[in-house]
Amino acid sequence: MRSFRKWLREQLLEELWDDQAFVDENTLNVNMTRVRKKLADYEVKSSIETVRGSGYRLLLNEEEL
Repeated sequence: MRSFRKWLREQLLEELWDDQAFVDENTLNVNMTRVRKKLADYEVKSSIETVRGSGYRLLLNEEEL
């Protein structure tokens, strides 16, 4: 069975970069691509899905919890 957690883009931008810094919209996209690649390098079966117009969703296999 798989479970998931969803994060809004605004939540991620707030948590990862302070309010003082200007962060381009593309910065989050680039970093999510890098995280996906790192997960694949370590053969982690979890996946990060883009929720169009909203944010991202992390899918976890039950055995990974």
